[in-house]
This record gives sequence, structure tokens and C-alpha cells, in this order.
Amino acid sequence: MKEQLSKNFITNTYNKLNQKDVTNAYQKLYSDFKNEKLQIIFSTLHNNIITCFDRMNERLPVTKSNKNYYWADESRILKSSIETSFKLQKELENSEYAFNIDDYYKKIFEQCLKFLKTSKGSEIPTEMEVITIYTEIPIFTALTNITTPNTNQSYTLHLISSGSYGNVYRYYDEFYQCYFALKRLKRDTNEKEFKRFEKEFEMMKKINNPYILKVYSFNENNKEYIMEYADTTLEKYIDANNQKITKQERINLGSQILKGISILWEMDILHRDISFKNILLKQYDKIFPVVKISDFGLIKEVESDLTSENTEIKGSLNEISRLQKIGFQNYGHCDEIYALSRVLYFVAKGKKNIDNAKCDFLNKGTDKNIENRYKSLEELRKDFISFVESIYHKKTP
Repeated sequence: MKEQLSKNFITNTYNKLNQKDVTNAYQKLYSDFKNEKLQIIFSTLHNNIITCFDRMNERLPVTKSNKNYYWADESRILKSSIETSFKLQKELENSEYAFNIDDYYKKIFEQCLKFLKTSKGSEIPTEMEVITIYTEIPIFTALTNITTPNTNQSYTLHLISSGSYGNVYRYYDEFYQCYFALKRLKRDTNEKEFKRFEKEFEMMKKINNPYILKVYSFNENNKEYIMEYADTTLEKYIDANNQKITKQERINLGSQILKGISILWEMDILHRDISFKNILLKQYDKIFPVVKISDFGLIKEVESDLTSENTEIKGSLNEISRLQKIGFQNYGHCDEIYALSRVLYFVAKGKKNIDNAKCDFLNKGTDKNIENRYKSLEELRKDFISFVESIYHKKTP
């Protein structure tokens, strides 16, 4: 539906263009955009904007004390073009047609909107400086592309998943000859969410472990970071292969998950968002998939106030009723055990619903009395392995 609405808005904007102004003179600068009408819109806006800026440069005040006026027609065209640019950006955000406006031009746009009038011309402020005219540089750049700084190569992004705060994309890097993933915050996120996003990257960056997803570089301007690409999620993998996964593979996957969490615990970190979707898998030839724990947006450093501002209860597998009573900021190891037990039951049986489940380690790990839950990951691991072995023992004739 979002894509249809975006296309509809592009068509409506295209139809509203003054046909005598429509031009493809700068269309080549916008070839990264797959929608031809959007290319023409950007080409036309680009032409209108730089033509008006060129005329404005001729009318700039000669001294700081005198004033000069900008013609009515140019004022009207420039104001309309800038407003259309901002409206397009807002309407197309979080779609496959999302784009950025060049930082330099964006500042000038905002400055111009303060003095441009739709009639009788506009008084140019005395502090207005000469504007650089972009004839070979795009004013609008696709957010579905990424340019790597060391190679100056631009690559097309393909959406993998979308959450409430951000999107994850995949792209193939021609220089490194492999896939990478890019996580980008949505444009309407607030400063608090950005800080959490930044902390997520910083925490993952300092953990060097094969069971934790690796991150590489952070782009503050675009609110995004590049990370290791994983082939699938634990959820998708088990849903697709549950009937053919062997006993040894289930034990291997569960043990990897526990090993990854144990590394975090040794660093006094609680993940707080363990789920079927946040555990990723990287697939290789002739070995079992390798677990990659991801999504560190809700992490808590034990004995730290890092998460004091993030008290809203989140996490799809968490025990919500208990956390509502004690507060999400008081999430502890016993709460992580609860979510882990549910994940391990899914690994063992391929089932997400735990109602009436006949599983000793699940019952202990999710016991309403937290004093009865596992006190160590090793104890949980042993009982998980015993349960998996018992399943396959029953299957043996």
C-alpha cells in the first residue's frame, strides 16, 4: 500500500508541473531513481532552482547597508520549487523513493523560504551570499543508494526488513565482492531514539565475538551504519527446515545462542530483546549455520544507568506481566533466562506457542517464581541438550 501511495503522489506531482517548464536537461543526474516520472520531476525542479539561484546572484546587495529586490516571477517559481522539494521528501520518506536534499542547498532553501514572497517580488537579505550553482551535482540523492567513501562507488540498496524505528537493507559491494547490510533510522525518529541507535552501534562495535553480529562504520548524517550481512533469521530457517534439521544441528544452534549470550553476560550486558527474529544465521558450505545475535537497541549494562530513560516495556518474548510490575529498567538475568528458554524450545521443537508444552527446561526457565529459574546458562544448556536427545530417542524405532 505504501508503494502505491508513493507512486500516486509522484504521478500527481508530475501532473501539476507547469508543462512549459518540464525538462529532462538534468535527468542523467537522477538515473539512480527507478521511477521515470520522478526523474523528470527532479530534473525540472533542479533546472528551476539553479536558474532562479543564478538570477538571484545577479541581484545580491552590493553592500551590507543597501537592499535589493528579487523579481516576482523568480520569487514565485523558486518558492514553489523549494516547497515542492520538501513536500516530496516528506511524502516519500520510508518508501523505496526516499531521498536526501543536498545539505548546502537545504540550508539555502530554508533561508530563502524566510524572505521569498509569492507576489510583488522579494527583498533579499543583506547577509545573503553568492550561491554555488550545481550543474553537474545532483541536488536530490536517493536514500536507496549508498556511496562507500574509500571507493566512491554507489550501490543499490534492497530492503530486507522494516521495524518501527528503522529499516535494514542489503547491498553487494563490488570492491569487496560480498554482501553487506545497512541499518538506517526512519526520518521521523526523535533525538532519544537516535541516541539509542548510536549506543547500539557503539556497544556492538566493541564486542569482538563470532556469535555477535559485526558492525563496521557509522554515518551520523544519514543516521545509519553498515554491518555484517547474515543470510536469514532463526525463525525463517527453522520454519523452512524444521522437518529435516538433525538432532546435532539443533544442539549446535542452541549451544551457539547460549555461548553468544554468555559473552554478553561476562561483559555485564543484558540483551533484553532476545527473539526468533533477532538471532540471525550465516550459512556456509559443509558446516552448521553460525549464529549471529543482533539488535542491541534495548541492551542494559548491569549496574549502569545506561537504560534509565528507556523504561517502556519491549521485547516480543519477554514476560510482560512481571516486567509491568517491576519496571523494564529492573530487567535482570532471570528475565533473560525466560526469553532464552522460549527461544531454545523453538530450536528444539520448531514451536513458538508454549501453552501446555511438555518440556522440563522450558517449564523451569519460565517458572512464575523467579527463584526456581536457572541460575546459570550452563545449567540451562545441559537440560536443553538432554531434552533434544530425548526427542530423537523417542523417534528411534
